[in-house]
Amino acid sequence: MPVPTVATYSVDALIAAHTALRNLIDSGSSAGRIDIRGEALELLATVPLSSPAGTINGSTGQFTLSIAAVGSAAYSGTAAYAEVVDGNNAVHLALPAQAGTAAVAGKVVLNSLSIVAGTEVSVASAVIG
Repeated sequence: MPVPTVATYSVDALIAAHTALRNLIDSGSSAGRIDIRGEALELLATVPLSSPAGTINGSTGQFTLSIAAVGSAAYSGTAAYAEVVDGNNAVHLALPAQAGTAAVAGKVVLNSLSIVAGTEVSVASAVIG
């Protein structure tokens, strides 16, 4: 193994940690969700997650959130980050937002960072680890 430049976890550690995170997200009274927030921390939109909240890759340990449907925008603004929330409204993770179509580990990828009230909001991907 080469000298690491950042913290490096074993696949077993990632699988255990991401399984525990998924269980937290699924532990609420309803399915979890992704809350999209703007630069001033304002809630712009919500996007529902499936139950279970995602899948964990047995080879890499990556946790990919499963988006149940497109979300709806309550307010207009520029998306800055997303919170992963359980069905009891507890926030378990915050991820920076990025525009695009391809998955980027550690980020929530939206089709556009420009959110317009009353429109649908699509999450292209949300991958952790």
